[in-house]
Amino acid sequence: MKISIYIATSANGKISNHRNVPDWLSPEYGQGFASICQKFKAVIMGKTTYNILAPDYLPLQEDGTTVVLTTDEQAKSNDPTVIFTKNSASEIAEMLTKKGHTEAVIIGGTLTMSEFINAGLVSDIYFVVEPVLFGSGLPLIKNVELELKLNLLEVSKLNENTVLLHYQVQKQS
Repeated sequence: MKISIYIATSANGKISNHRNVPDWLSPEYGQGFASICQKFKAVIMGKTTYNILAPDYLPLQEDGTTVVLTTDEQAKSNDPTVIFTKNSASEIAEMLTKKGHTEAVIIGGTLTMSEFINAGLVSDIYFVVEPVLFGSGLPLIKNVELELKLNLLEVSKLNENTVLLHYQVQKQS
């Protein structure tokens, strides 16, 4: 299974501001976000990301699989694509493979990305670097001890101030 990360960051590497409000994201980020989610049809996110997006802005509304990592056993959704789970990253990858998915994209947040990176399951990362700096906010990753080397695959200018950096994660030896 190929698992990618698609995430917007500030120029100093934060994935959210201290208010946890996504009002700093460009329309081009949103277009890329929707496109990759529709292409992969398997989306992974944490509960905080889900709470920001649900119910109106979930990327898969009718088909595909949306996996939400949470310890909240009461979590429910009216969206048939949504599965809430506290399973490990490898168990989620196995479940998605059994459902017929060959690719999945992680769209946030910090703990979810960190868990999949620590499990060695991330094959590539799309960073959409937005033209803002946050003094405080959410870091990209947390509690990751690995040092991953990345190969730059693509650089695209999305608008006058926003760039997309697409990296492949080098396999650990």
